[in-house]
This record gives sequence, C-alpha cells and structure tokens, in this order.
Amino acid sequence: MRLIGLVLSLGAIMWVLYQSAGGGDAETIVPQEHIKSMEKAENVEQSLQDAAQLQMKQIDELSQ
Repeated sequence: MRLIGLVLSLGAIMWVLYQSAGGGDAETIVPQEHIKSMEKAENVEQSLQDAAQLQMKQIDELSQ
C-alpha cells in the first residue's frame, strides 16, 4: 500500500513539475517568422527540383 502511495505521489510531483515547465506547449510553438522561412525554403527547393527535371527531360530529348 505504501508503494502505491509513493508511486502516486511521485506521479503527482512529476505532473506538477511538467506543467510548471510549460506542459509541452514550448515544444509545439514555432515562431511565425520561422514557419514563413521554412515555407519559402520549400518553394525554392521545389523550383530547383522542377528546373532540374526540365533540364534532364531536355537532355533526354536531345540525345534521342
């Protein structure tokens, strides 16, 4: 019985500490500027991939 009480109290203490540290909210908050930068980087990457595919297609057409 003491063991169960000890485990429950330890769990309650850990929960209070977790909540006081932010409760996981800090892990999910990404500044809006970073999100915009990541979207721009994805767009640039997609543009580069499209250009590379177009060049490879043109090279294939020329070699045939």
